[in-house]
Amino acid sequence: MISATVAKSATLPDHAWHSHICTPEEGPGACLLIDGNDTVDGMKSQFLARLLTTQLLAASATLAPAGDIDREWEAEIAENLDENTSDGEVLWCQAANSRFLTLFTGQTANLAKGAAIILHGMGAHPDWPEVISPLRTSLPELGWSTLSIQLPVLAPETPVADYGNTLQEAGQRTGAAVRLLHDMGFSHIVIIGHSFGAAIGADYLAGSNGNDILAFVSIGIQSQKFLNPTLDILARIEKIKIPVLDIYGSRDLENVTATVADRRLAARKGGNHAYQQVE
Repeated sequence: MISATVAKSATLPDHAWHSHICTPEEGPGACLLIDGNDTVDGMKSQFLARLLTTQLLAASATLAPAGDIDREWEAEIAENLDENTSDGEVLWCQAANSRFLTLFTGQTANLAKGAAIILHGMGAHPDWPEVISPLRTSLPELGWSTLSIQLPVLAPETPVADYGNTLQEAGQRTGAAVRLLHDMGFSHIVIIGHSFGAAIGADYLAGSNGNDILAFVSIGIQSQKFLNPTLDILARIEKIKIPVLDIYGSRDLENVTATVADRRLAARKGGNHAYQQVE
């Protein structure tokens, strides 16, 4: 197992390690100002400019927080996991303007097989007791090191549809996790996603990001039609070219079971003959 000390002293690139938390810039941004002459037309222009600016700032203040990532809640989660996690090592990763926590657990088998990036569900964390923690702590016994990463979370009172606004940063964090594992010497990397984490994995792999990923394991992936902005899961599956294991339960959520055949057909349409479903 790679200890936290070794990980800190490793020659990781700036995008994978930082010693300080980066916080996004705050404030409404630059204000609009139009100079007017001492004429009626000039006064009208100035009045309209101020009115427009006021309305834009008011709309920004009203709408923006709904989809904003809750950095304070993430910090509380990270602090709790850092203090109380006994299985695995806490490693910090950097993506875009955010520093996020990951839990690394090295393989303990006689034969090392590679590393698995684990993506949790909506509003959860890297050691979530259902699915995530059992996976990240049991796979090392089978030769797979695991890196369970913290994905963006929203405030509990935020509508779940707003999680669509987190997809871009979630993809950036997934990419940063891949780079971190490469820097740690791993070449065989798989991605395992549960629920919304599976949707994030599919969204990430639908682009050109699948070239250095060995396979994708999707657990209980939903249609995600409720997201805003929307996410077309079937279109994403159609674009994935690496082997996919689609796992779902017979008594899973309706959004999962209702699209089983559609997901299979989407993979076939995309020419992915290495797509397999397991109930």
